[in-house]
This record gives sequence, C-alpha cells and structure tokens, in this order.
Amino acid sequence: MPNLPAAATAAAVRGFTLVELMVTVSVLAILGAVAMPSLTAFTASNRLSALSSDLVSSLMLARTEAARAGLPVLVLPATGGVTGNEFAKGWNLYLDNNSSGTQDSGDTLVRTYAALPGTLKMQGSSTLRFSAIGYLTPAATVTFVLCPSTGLKNGVLVTVPPSGLADVTRISTCA
Repeated sequence: MPNLPAAATAAAVRGFTLVELMVTVSVLAILGAVAMPSLTAFTASNRLSALSSDLVSSLMLARTEAARAGLPVLVLPATGGVTGNEFAKGWNLYLDNNSSGTQDSGDTLVRTYAALPGTLKMQGSSTLRFSAIGYLTPAATVTFVLCPSTGLKNGVLVTVPPSGLADVTRISTCA
C-alpha cells in the first residue's frame, strides 16, 4: 500500500456525522407520523372484515346445523358482554335439544367463538334462534353492527332476514 497523506486516510474512513444521522432520523419520524393513521385504519378494516366473516360463517353453521339435526339452534353471546357490545366476550352456538327457545343444561354446545379484540365491538340481538328448517324464529330481521372501538367511523352491518341468509354491508356511521 503506498504512503498516503494523513488527511487522505482520514477522509477515506469517514462515517456519518451526527447532523446527517439526526436529519435521517427526523425524516423517518415524519414519514412514520404521516403513515400511522393510514396504517391504523387499514388494520381496523382488516379486523372488521375478519370479524364479519366469522359472524357470517357462524350464522351459516347454525342454519345448516338446525336443518341437519331437525332441531332449533341458538346463537347466544357469551356471558360478560355489555350494552352496545353484547358479543364482546364471544358467542356460542347451541343445539336446542328440548326446543325450549332458551339455552339450558340439556342443550348441546355446537361451537364457541372467541372474545373480540379490545379494538372491536359488536352490537346485536342477545339471542338468535334458527328453526329446524333454517329460518329465524320469530320471523323478524335481525341486525348486527360491527365497529371499531377506537372512534373510527367505518364499520360493517350484518343483516339477517327471516330466511336466515346473512347480508353484509359497509357503513360509515360508527360512533
């Protein structure tokens, strides 16, 4: 290696200055602050989609199970929900073995669905009953409102008409 002057050697191994590092960190912080609201909305939207899919699939299972067994099936919120978020602790499907219309010790648990994440809330009828032929009993339309609990306005409305076939609609009226 040839002998280089000391100034040339120091310039060749020079790294970042503190000012350059601070400017880079500042730019990254600004970009992160701009991207964060979009990421939050995106995450909430994905969680709502997953929750509405779980709800609709559980309603289809309840309807199918009622027709298969020839007995009513109940869709009930798990214990511990509160008004405006009745299904916060999840929900259960029961085969109503004695056709009483209420869940009691003689009924068979078909499936349990997990509690909602704290960022979501689901408001709806406290009891949903599918008859032995898969229709809602009583014959009335039931709605579920799925919203983020973080204050975002976009949510999902799941409507179940007396036929028992659920319909999913996007809404922008969450409180």
